Amino acid sequence: MRRFGKELVVLFLLVLMAFGGCTKKEEAKDAGPKKYVVGILLKDLSNTFVKLLGDSFNARAAELSGELTIIVQDAGGDISKAIQQAEDMITQQVDALILNPQDYEGCAPIVDMALEAGIPIVECNATTNNVSKISYVGSDDVDAGRIQAEFLKTKLKPGARVTYLMGPIGISAQIERKEGIYKYLFDDPEWKIELLAEQTANWRSDEAMTLSENWLTAYNNNIDAIICQNDEMAIGALEAAEAKGIKDKIVIIGIDAIASALKAVKEGRLDATVFQDGAGQAREALNMTLELLKTGQKKIPDRWIPFVLVTQENVDQFM
Repeated sequence: MRRFGKELVVLFLLVLMAFGGCTKKEEAKDAGPKKYVVGILLKDLSNTFVKLLGDSFNARAAELSGELTIIVQDAGGDISKAIQQAEDMITQQVDALILNPQDYEGCAPIVDMALEAGIPIVECNATTNNVSKISYVGSDDVDAGRIQAEFLKTKLKPGARVTYLMGPIGISAQIERKEGIYKYLFDDPEWKIELLAEQTANWRSDEAMTLSENWLTAYNNNIDAIICQNDEMAIGALEAAEAKGIKDKIVIIGIDAIASALKAVKEGRLDATVFQDGAGQAREALNMTLELLKTGQKKIPDRWIPFVLVTQENVDQFM
């Protein structure tokens, strides 16, 4: 009887273990796949194009809601704030980071911090000097300068007098768009373009308008083109030229194809812009991040989304 009793106890324990095992398997099954948390560091949501990036990240994250959630932070153009936000996200142990850097050099420590913590990081739209270590999604800013140059060669004559409005000095887009316009226009010996002035307007329409007003006054309105590294500055330059009643004499071109610029192109006020697919960049950045997380890879090939010239002839395709 004692032996039979022991056998019953053993059998009872085996049943409990089997039942418990099934319960754990069911719980694991119900839990489903891991849902990742991705931190997104945006440089300045007051900028129209960066706002587009932010909206597009939210839209893509909603589509991927079964696989990830995002935490979006806005550095407001402050590099030290961006670094602090990155530190906070790393402390929170996010699964991955997406960085839209304010500055080529200044935001580079964020990449090192993430890699040291073993957190995958993707740069989007702009780069730091650490991009060789990580994956990148964006557009070739040198090519944006080339596209502007080729358009301007259809509108200007050799020896034309131009001014050049740039983004914040030191950001990758400022550096590379300048490289493109110099290579394909300013340094072209056949064109002998006279660059009267170049200065940053920090992507801002109001600063661009003030600078353009000053240049137009200083050069007695004798400027053939105002070339702008983004559309917000192009709108500022356009308003300055229109205020003086001389827009018809000046070619103005921007980059990004934001809504106000597209409207101005359609109306024939702004000569051209260069479309940058911010929604496509945000989508691919999240896709790439998810791929890194699922595969455990440290880096995958960069993904390039082409720029496209926008004029009055094709503007309806982008509106």
